[in-house]
Amino acid sequence: MIRIINGANRERHSAEMAEMFTLRKRVFHDLLKWDVKIKGDWEIDDYDDANPVYVLSYSPHTNRLRGALRLLPTLGPNMLDDTFPILLGDNPQIRSAAIWESSRFCIEPEISQDRASNQVTIAAAELMCGVGELGIASGISHIVTVTDVFLERMFRRMGCPGERIAEPQKIGSVYAVAIAWEVTQDLLDRMKHVAGIDDSVLVEPMTLEQARAAA
Repeated sequence: MIRIINGANRERHSAEMAEMFTLRKRVFHDLLKWDVKIKGDWEIDDYDDANPVYVLSYSPHTNRLRGALRLLPTLGPNMLDDTFPILLGDNPQIRSAAIWESSRFCIEPEISQDRASNQVTIAAAELMCGVGELGIASGISHIVTVTDVFLERMFRRMGCPGERIAEPQKIGSVYAVAIAWEVTQDLLDRMKHVAGIDDSVLVEPMTLEQARAAA
């Protein structure tokens, strides 16, 4: 089950936001040891002030948050252009109304460490399918992201390998890479097939701009 919250109305969803920022700290700071900003038990940065669209995956059985990601238009502040331009290689900055950036993709560590089940693929695919449904409804052409080579392999297993924008670079303790996905119905169908998802993952259809403007 996917819930959509935007940066402008996040104060009305304080419990959900606290849970997500806490999950991000557990994943990026505590587990992966990334050099990220910490505020108490939260991982939160300047891009969270740019009215992003948050895509949150909840278990249909426990209603617990199991994964999250953040979406921003590349016409505004975004991590690839403004923080990690080295990952663009010789390519120009990406500034287009047709291209949005996904960042802070994370899965609940208890799920990630459960190697005996397919929960990682299901939770991750639900997040990516949510992005796909939003992207298709919005008529955008691509999603780009900054990730590491480990998650790049997971995306391949999910049926959405994407294309590298340039070669990976070592940033801190990880090899990071910029990936671009073309937003197509075929890609969305393939991800749903791999994860066994039959229906829409969004409670109601919406565009990215509607998601950003929601009160």
